[in-house]
Amino acid sequence: MSLSFQRLGEVHLPEILTWEKLCFAGEEWTHKMIQTHLEFHAAFGIGDQNIQCYALVCETPWEIEIFRIATLPNFRKLGLAKQLLEHLFKEFPKKEFFLEVNESNEPAIKLYLSVGFNELERRKKYYPDGSTAVLMKRNPIE
Repeated sequence: MSLSFQRLGEVHLPEILTWEKLCFAGEEWTHKMIQTHLEFHAAFGIGDQNIQCYALVCETPWEIEIFRIATLPNFRKLGLAKQLLEHLFKEFPKKEFFLEVNESNEPAIKLYLSVGFNELERRKKYYPDGSTAVLMKRNPIE
């Protein structure tokens, strides 16, 4: 299967809204949140004929913060998120990457560790439900 990596834009807003509902039911970003994100930040996707995995990121001159990364339910456990991360690392080879993840999301933490992220700290009672966030960082490859 040949996958394509692409930058997503405002034209993808309706699809991103659908993906958010599928991937983050009950915690999906609103139309306004995604619209604002696309206006000021970046989004990327990977897939064969259609996007199967996407990421919403914030780029600054020195770092990339991953706000969202998700694989659509029918395409999970195929390594798409790992491939998307690897494409992002190639897209921004000189930048540090940051993200936060719920400490209960063990599969995601395992993925991030496998691609070079390290745990920086834990933020207790960070999320509305009282759960802990794990802040992770990946240094650029020199």
